[in-house]
Amino acid sequence: MKSILYLLKRYSILIFTFYLLTLVFLTLFSYNYYIYGKSSNYLLFSSIKLMLHSQDPMLILKNIIGNVVLFLPFGLFLPVINRMFSSVFLIFIISFFTSLIIEILQKQIANRIFDIDDILLNVCGALLGLFFVKTFNYLSFGNLK
Repeated sequence: MKSILYLLKRYSILIFTFYLLTLVFLTLFSYNYYIYGKSSNYLLFSSIKLMLHSQDPMLILKNIIGNVVLFLPFGLFLPVINRMFSSVFLIFIISFFTSLIIEILQKQIANRIFDIDDILLNVCGALLGLFFVKTFNYLSFGNLK
C-alpha cells in the first residue's frame, strides 16, 4: 500500500508540474480570440452576468466553465502531493494568489483583461477540486482528511 501511495504522490508531482507549465502557457502566451487590449473589470459578477446574458454557449463554456475547470488541479493534486494542502483555507489562499498573479500578468505583459470574476471562478474551481478529493477520501476510507 505504501508503494502505491508513493507512486501516486510522485506522479501527482509530475502531473501538477506539467499542469502549471500548461497554465502559464494558456493564460499568458496563447492566442486570445476575445482580446480587448489592456482593460480591467473590478466589479464582481459583472463579466459573469455579461457572459450569461450573451446566451452564447461557447462564450459561457470558455469563460465561465473554463475558468472553473482551469483551477481544478489545485484542489485535486495539492492534497495528494502533501496532506497539509487538504485545508480549505490553504487551497483558497494558494489559488487566490496564483489567480491574482496571473490576472496582473495578463494585463501587464499579455495585453489582456484583468477580471475579478476570473479570480472568483478560479478559486471556485480549486475548492471544487478539493471537495472531490475529500469526497473520494470519505467514500473510500471513511475520513475527510
